[in-house]
Amino acid sequence: MLPLARIVSFAFLALSFLTLAHASIAARRAATNAERLARGLPPARPRTLYNPSRTNVARSAPSGAPGSVQTGTLGFYSTDASGATTLVGYFGPVGMTTNPASAWTYHFTEPSSGSSLIELTGSNTQFRLCGVSTTALTTLGPGSPAYLKLGNSRSQTPPGSSTAVYKGDTYVSGYMQSDIFTLDSNGKLSVNWVNPDGSVEPQYLLLYGTTLYVTGDVGLLRQQFPAANPVDLIFNV
Repeated sequence: MLPLARIVSFAFLALSFLTLAHASIAARRAATNAERLARGLPPARPRTLYNPSRTNVARSAPSGAPGSVQTGTLGFYSTDASGATTLVGYFGPVGMTTNPASAWTYHFTEPSSGSSLIELTGSNTQFRLCGVSTTALTTLGPGSPAYLKLGNSRSQTPPGSSTAVYKGDTYVSGYMQSDIFTLDSNGKLSVNWVNPDGSVEPQYLLLYGTTLYVTGDVGLLRQQFPAANPVDLIFNV
């Protein structure tokens, strides 16, 4: 049998070789990126790339000083029973699209308070994201069968206005309000449609096909669209 001192010596040498090998690999990676930067190239891509369709994906929420302009896309996210979220599509010209290339880009001016209403405008367009009632029923709330669609229109209403302006437009027609959205610190969008009496009831987003509906009574909406499912609309910068 080998003496204990020799065994300890062999173990020390093996550990030293492993340490040197690890340092050499790290040095080669650093040198590779240094050489790329010296040639005006970006660093090498990481082995694992970000995939926004994975569950529990990290999202980049808007953050900026009041008065700054935030630009991004609107993503539809569903949540399963375990709390995992999945990106299912983007807001495009007419409702949801699963093609990222067809996603519209929107911008808004950062408000002074997270509870302030904002207007989401399609970048390089005259269109705004609006709540749209396609009928004369414009009162949302428990027990009301009224519902809205979210769509892109050139209509514009001031924040807090209870007036719904009728407009026949390129992508959607109906009674509309535009300045009705709030965003929380995670970029989650909420709708604050103002009823004719000035009240604002809790409102819920449900996706049916490619259409995003807003309702004050989920049960009544599902009587009309049984397959409608709750989703979150997230502003991704």
